[in-house]
Amino acid sequence: MLLYTGGVKSWSIVSALQDLGMTVVATGTKKSTEEDKARIRELMGESARMIDDGSPTVLLSIYREYRADILIAGGRNLYTALKAPIPFLDINQEREFGYAGYAGYDGMVELARQLALSIESPVWEAVRKPAPWARASGQRTGGVSWEGTGG
Repeated sequence: MLLYTGGVKSWSIVSALQDLGMTVVATGTKKSTEEDKARIRELMGESARMIDDGSPTVLLSIYREYRADILIAGGRNLYTALKAPIPFLDINQEREFGYAGYAGYDGMVELARQLALSIESPVWEAVRKPAPWARASGQRTGGVSWEGTGG
């Protein structure tokens, strides 16, 4: 998982994802305090990858480098994921469901359900194939290379 929340709640989401048996490869810390960063290091280890720059270029580079399976971020990163096309889960506080740190056990169940729906969606296989009109010419439409992204 690549987690980019801007930082304020990163450590709590890292903890929730780890409780679900998932690995967080990097997390956002732009708005994190030193105490928040210490909690992240405690959860992810001293070599935890912390991201201050949440630009699309940086996020996609880290996504590919660490072979993440999904980008978990706020809604402003949705376009980056759609354009890339990579699985995405909106973790922003404005979403319609409560997750782990906010809704207890039911929130954890909902987080796991939403992650499974996002990662396992059949749309990812479809959008990574060449368009039918491009197959005949052997060219791929779009400018994204999916080799080495880890799904």
